[in-house]
Amino acid sequence: MNVHLSTKADVFSFGVLVLETIAGRKPASIIDDSEESFTEYIWRIWVEGTYSNIIDTRLSVDSRSIARFIHMGLWCIQAEATDRPTMEEVVGIFLGSSSIYLPILKDPNNIWLKNDSDGCEEFDSDNEIVTR
Repeated sequence: MNVHLSTKADVFSFGVLVLETIAGRKPASIIDDSEESFTEYIWRIWVEGTYSNIIDTRLSVDSRSIARFIHMGLWCIQAEATDRPTMEEVVGIFLGSSSIYLPILKDPNNIWLKNDSDGCEEFDSDNEIVTR
């Protein structure tokens, strides 16, 4: 498998770091004895609107700010690199100096990319080809 590091990979890593910090746990940590991954857990909580359940109790941040940080973290970990923000956009939003609106997000866990000799194929969670 060939891995190409890019600025979008850095954005992804930053998004994971933001979500780890908010939740106070590492992605590899077990989530309530389920087989759900860290990103699946965060996404589910976000969609359910119960994201206050994931906030590390050591943080004292208002709920509006924390919702924005979770949204930003999820934007950074979108499956498609083209769907992720630039670090310039991330910093602008965190500092409040950007007029960019946070986008409607896609589930970052639904699409996996697999390389083959022709390039890249997209697969859904059932390992079925979505597009080519």
